[in-house]
Amino acid sequence: MPYFDDALANRRWGFACKRIVTALELLLLSYYKRNPLERTGLEIIQEIYAKQSSLFSILFLGDTPVLFSPGELLNLYHSARLMREQGGAFAEVGAFKGDSAEIVCRVKGDRLFYVFEAFEGLPSAGRADRRFKRGMFASSEASLRRRLERYPSTTVFSGYFPQTASAIVSETFSYVHLDVDLYATTKAALEFFYPRMHAGGRIISHDYSQCEGVWRAVSEFLSDKPEQPEPMGVSQVLIVKRA
Repeated sequence: MPYFDDALANRRWGFACKRIVTALELLLLSYYKRNPLERTGLEIIQEIYAKQSSLFSILFLGDTPVLFSPGELLNLYHSARLMREQGGAFAEVGAFKGDSAEIVCRVKGDRLFYVFEAFEGLPSAGRADRRFKRGMFASSEASLRRRLERYPSTTVFSGYFPQTASAIVSETFSYVHLDVDLYATTKAALEFFYPRMHAGGRIISHDYSQCEGVWRAVSEFLSDKPEQPEPMGVSQVLIVKRA
């Protein structure tokens, strides 16, 4: 039996449902998150959702809402906050419209932050990537650059990763976020960043629980490593680099 979200994923009705569920989750988090550290992150997340597309524009104009749940963005906020004093640069591969990148920018302090986005949409999908097609999730380079240009020490790279990684081969990292959907790109990103991670550094990948290509890439990559994948939230996975 196909997953429920296979019928809705990446379609207007699916995006509309996501927006409704997001509103309910924000209400729930607002009730439970009373710790000041969590309140600060939640307030930033609420700002981001306040700017998202309306139900009308999603259903009839083809706009795309924020694709992360509030809980997922809160996980990114806390991970970036924890890593900002640990040294090393930050990176994100697969920024789309910049929602997750802005969360990091708001909390990263003076960490260098490298943001990678193809803008032309996904590359060709493999056999494990049945939900996706080439060109999906195309986005505006100008819009992303405008959104992030006010944040210091943040650099946007255009093109498919890892072909765009030459400028950062000498960097070390403490925080990396992957949201690339596909097996080959996930595997390539893990191969690039893992040996450059600080001890205790965090790699977080989106879609681990729902995209076969992502969980297969993570599983295969870690098969001969001491780290274990740590599922977090609804669809993310955390890898904490050992010494």
